Amino acid sequence: MTILHKYIPNKNNTDEGFQEKEMRVEHIINKVRFFALLAIALLDIISGITGQIAPLNSIEGYKGLSAFILLLPLIIFLDRKTKTHQYRGWIKYLTVSLDLFIVFLIALPVVLSEKSGIPINKLEFTLIVSFFFAIIHSLSVLRLSRAIIGYSAIITLLLNTFLYIVQGELILVGLFTSLFLIFITIFNGWITNFILEYFTTNRKLSEAYEDLQKAHQKIQQKNEEITTKSEQIESQVGSLEDVHKDLMDSLVYAQKIQEALINHDDIIQPHVANHFVVFRPKEHVSGDFYWASWKDDKLILAVADCTGHGVPGAFMTMLGTSFLNEIVNKENVTEPDKILNCLRDSIIKALNQKGKMYETRDGMDMALIQLDMKNQKIKFSGANNSLCYIPHLNHRNESNIYEFKGDRMPISFHYKMYPFSLLESTFTKGDQFYLYTDGYIDQFGGPKGKKFKLVPFKRMLLQNHKKNMEEQKKILQNTMEDWLRDKYQQIDDITILGIQV
Repeated sequence: MTILHKYIPNKNNTDEGFQEKEMRVEHIINKVRFFALLAIALLDIISGITGQIAPLNSIEGYKGLSAFILLLPLIIFLDRKTKTHQYRGWIKYLTVSLDLFIVFLIALPVVLSEKSGIPINKLEFTLIVSFFFAIIHSLSVLRLSRAIIGYSAIITLLLNTFLYIVQGELILVGLFTSLFLIFITIFNGWITNFILEYFTTNRKLSEAYEDLQKAHQKIQQKNEEITTKSEQIESQVGSLEDVHKDLMDSLVYAQKIQEALINHDDIIQPHVANHFVVFRPKEHVSGDFYWASWKDDKLILAVADCTGHGVPGAFMTMLGTSFLNEIVNKENVTEPDKILNCLRDSIIKALNQKGKMYETRDGMDMALIQLDMKNQKIKFSGANNSLCYIPHLNHRNESNIYEFKGDRMPISFHYKMYPFSLLESTFTKGDQFYLYTDGYIDQFGGPKGKKFKLVPFKRMLLQNHKKNMEEQKKILQNTMEDWLRDKYQQIDDITILGIQV
């Protein structure tokens, strides 16, 4: 048994892959069994008719035809079981036993009879039977099971030994044939092991291939899903690009409209020696604006910073410019403090501000001056915004910059509202005035990412005030570019109006 365990594999017969192959083998063997028994039956019939070659008639009552008829139901049963996939493990034991006992029952009458009626002696006939035993036993290798090979070997050895014991030839011929059958058994085990390894490897490869196919199908499915989503994203991106393009076109067009509305160079230029405007919106449209009007020999200028920037701030600039045009040009209000008071009332009314707790505080900060060219007087009022003034000095090399601060309240509803104050002074030819919003001085940048602040701004104006207005504008623009250094984003709209009388 140690030899059998070493060379004959132990394979569970419940394995579905091998069981299907075993079922096919049994089906083929059953067909061969049918035709073999049919041939013996025909041979028995022919021998009965002719009286010649009657191996199955050597014992009275034993007929090949009878054996065929008796075994035919079993053959039909096996055919149906193996054909309809109703194969069971015990069928292998039945078929192995059946094949061996058929040969044994064919040989037994000849061995037991005194006159066999065959042209060879009994020992030669038994050797032929042993050869058939070996062939049938070799077929057990097709069952791919250690148990079946061992079972077939035991039955074959017993039947073969019995035939030689009956003839008294066990010691020489029987022992030789038995050893030969044992060798066949070991060889069958080795062949079975080889077949099992082949089938096992082939099955693993098949399973691995199926797994790869499934994985490939999943990958294809995922790729299709990704492709579909990618197409959807591309479509959405295309739609967004179209929407973005339409929006940008609208903003660019709105920017042109706003610049046209706040451009008052034709009003300012005839009445001052020179001037500049630095206008740099954070977005395409600005919440800052500057405004000018010429009324009764007086030049009225304003720079305002509305709540918010971008589109919301631009709406507020429309309100601011409209109300200023109405107050100054239609109602003939020219005093800066009165203009701011009227503008505040108009904003509060237009935005329906009641001073409630959760109400929006939309409005604007503004610096507004009146230049009386006839009397050379300047009047200033401010709402959170200031005016910087650099007088022209003919006899002194050093100049100073002065800041006129506005009131600490916006042009909107405020918890503490009172009339805007008015500052009045005279000016001489060559004096310079600067109106600005807080966008420039509040911009973060520089080497430490800090605010620009008011003091450096005033210092820069004073250092460059002797240059013409166009040069001052370029210095302001370049300084801000250097301050940002492509590292910081602009946080607010920037507007600076500089004039020289």
